[in-house]
Amino acid sequence: MSDLPSIEMQDVRVVHPRNPGVTLIEEVGWVVEPGEFWVVAGLQGSGKTVLLETAAGLTPQGGGSVRLFGEEVQGGQRDVEEVSEVRRRLGLVFDGNGRLFPSLNVFENIALPWCYHRNASLADAAEALGPLLEYLQLDRLLDQRPGRLGRAWARRVALGRALATGPELLLLDNPLSGLDMAHIRWWRTFLSDASRGHAALGGRPLTLVAASEELRPLLLPGRRFALAHNGRWRLLGSTEDVLSARGDEGVRELLGDND
Repeated sequence: MSDLPSIEMQDVRVVHPRNPGVTLIEEVGWVVEPGEFWVVAGLQGSGKTVLLETAAGLTPQGGGSVRLFGEEVQGGQRDVEEVSEVRRRLGLVFDGNGRLFPSLNVFENIALPWCYHRNASLADAAEALGPLLEYLQLDRLLDQRPGRLGRAWARRVALGRALATGPELLLLDNPLSGLDMAHIRWWRTFLSDASRGHAALGGRPLTLVAASEELRPLLLPGRRFALAHNGRWRLLGSTEDVLSARGDEGVRELLGDND
């Protein structure tokens, strides 16, 4: 794992991906160090999804600079292959059903990036990814099409696709939204495993960033928190800092303390 920051955003203006003239979040200054677990909290429409896509280099920022592992990912005369190599070091799990390919089955969706980056066959992927598929409890669903899966299992397939290439940094967009308690418990265990390091996940701790519309399910010691609220970016700090900021309107809403 590199000693350089996994993500570094300086004076970044997060803009609408289809209308760059619309600013979603202003003046984002943020550094994610290797091994940290960050929660980016914000209500629906706050821009946190686009923030993740901007951090990943998928959506251009309206201003400022974005670096992954010390390398600029937007603008300039960067070599395409060089930028691609930087992006391979991260995984991104999209909200909802994870933007899976409906024409591919579960195994093909997960194995696709692994095969592409290694110029390898599905048979090779089946052997290499076996422990991951078992850990994700997807081994009995490999022949299914994504359209036949519920939201919870589709999201776990999207997680498998993001993990298949062995990323150092994992970005998760609303990983707990719309899930029942059994799946929420599984995700909480997974996040702890990933943060500490687990054999099925490559054995080394992952750097994690989870966007969420709720704070309480992710409010555990050792994590760092940031808030996107009314177009503004705010670094909240530790779990203790969040709890001490209950008087803040944005924090109160995300804690569910408005009753």
